[in-house]
Amino acid sequence: MRPTNLVSSIFAVLCLVAGLATLTIGQDRKSANRAKLPTFDTAKTNRIFFPDVFARLEGERPANPNARAVQSPAGGGPGGGDTAASQSYAWSKIISGVSIEDEIKAIKLATDKNITTPQDFAGRGYKEIRRDFSVLAMLFAIINEHDGDVRWKNNAAAARDMFARTASNAKAGNNNVYNESKKRKDELQDILNGATLAEKAETEDNNWEQIADRSPLMQRLEAAQEKKLAKWTSSADAFSEEIEGVMREAEIIAAISEVLTREGMEDGDDETYAGFANLMKQSALDVVAAVKSNNAEQARKATGEIAKACSDCHDNYR
Repeated sequence: MRPTNLVSSIFAVLCLVAGLATLTIGQDRKSANRAKLPTFDTAKTNRIFFPDVFARLEGERPANPNARAVQSPAGGGPGGGDTAASQSYAWSKIISGVSIEDEIKAIKLATDKNITTPQDFAGRGYKEIRRDFSVLAMLFAIINEHDGDVRWKNNAAAARDMFARTASNAKAGNNNVYNESKKRKDELQDILNGATLAEKAETEDNNWEQIADRSPLMQRLEAAQEKKLAKWTSSADAFSEEIEGVMREAEIIAAISEVLTREGMEDGDDETYAGFANLMKQSALDVVAAVKSNNAEQARKATGEIAKACSDCHDNYR
């Protein structure tokens, strides 16, 4: 046999052997026993793992996972610190946080003058305090419901109750009322300094019937219209000089007008009375719009509408 043929024969034999080996291995793999999937006792595992974890979730998934959760309205919580949220109202369309803050600070300055000595308080001071503390009670009640980011919300419900109570008592200028008013003045300073009141509110939601009487609120409303807006909108120059004050007084009028129609307020459910109050509120908001557009003439006309609504209301209810 030639060497060439011998090599060819050997190569053929090797190929045959390799083929047979491959076939044998494949068959062995097919016949090999595979490991079975584990099985679990569901009665035991369900005590540890939920069958469907997402089925255990309640409520709608928030649209923005980074947004802060808002508490549901609830009553009975304390007036300071971490409290249950009161019901929200669109006060931001009526009065801004800036106007509320400025008015509260202005009242603080007034109380420093009206709460000095028992003698002065008995003579005239208690009358001023009744008006100013009624407005404070109203403002803190508004903060309590305000849909915007307004200062002193953690104290709002408690402060509302405290100033409402003292305003109700300030129908006389005796020593007890003087001492109580002096304490309220000190607590107001604490609020402005950022302290949390020790007293807690009986309920978070506003009960307007117990917050403020109509008479002292009307006094503040008339002062805003007659002594301030009428003067400040009488000319373009006056309007320009007092434009920030015009804004605040108009928003105070709008806020008082809204409160006068709330449930529990005197005549608040009377349609005619509410009509005058709503007209006054809209006219005050027209003044606010005039400030934003720097339109002195519009402010003057809208202020005239406020005066007309007041006059017509007084004529109708005398």
